[in-house]
Amino acid sequence: MPLKKMSKEAPERRPRVVANFAVTADGKTSTRNFTPSLFTSPADKARLEEIRAGVDAVLAGRGTVAADTMSMGLSQEGLRRERVKQGKPPVPLRILISNAGRLDAGWKVFRYQASTLVVLSTSQMPASVRGRIAPLCDLHLFDAPEVPLRAALGMLREDYGVKSLVCEGGGTLFRSLAAEDLIDELYLTVAPVIFGGKLAPTLTGALGDFLPEPFDFRITSAREEGGECFLHLRRVKKRGR
Repeated sequence: MPLKKMSKEAPERRPRVVANFAVTADGKTSTRNFTPSLFTSPADKARLEEIRAGVDAVLAGRGTVAADTMSMGLSQEGLRRERVKQGKPPVPLRILISNAGRLDAGWKVFRYQASTLVVLSTSQMPASVRGRIAPLCDLHLFDAPEVPLRAALGMLREDYGVKSLVCEGGGTLFRSLAAEDLIDELYLTVAPVIFGGKLAPTLTGALGDFLPEPFDFRITSAREEGGECFLHLRRVKKRGR
């Protein structure tokens, strides 16, 4: 698909944004070296795919896709068949976001062919990268230092019909969405392991400033399985917001 230069203006409607993360008992999402998230069970990995199968699109940042060698697809054939029965494509739309646009066309996410890949970036993306990845994805570039998330979400709703999406990381992307109050639901797996470490990232990424304000959530379900705790939370907004 030809490259599209995007406006920063946001359409009024946006998709429902779900986030899905796994954390250790001390709140870490990875080690200080941002190694792949291998500290949860096969049950958690299956849950991740079930959540993917229930939305229209999967969203992840550059660092997470690179570190975890993600395809962002669906490997469970049963989930793919169920989506088709519901009149949906077998695999959700995949969305890769990177402000600087330093992407590698050899990554697994570009080789996976089962669904469309949308890349959201900015005019900072090197021309050499644009040339290599443009034939492999729908490339949308915003003329801004960072991808304007609210405008990008509105574009996904308007141009691709995305009514719901799941953000799978990393913490920096989650923090940016949270700072603009764009997280509607959160699935959280708490694993019975402790990492420690000042530099190990948390749910909102590396150590940094506070969010603009606290954002309240309500736990709607909690269950324990194999020593892990699976939580589902919904955003609770104050009156007038």
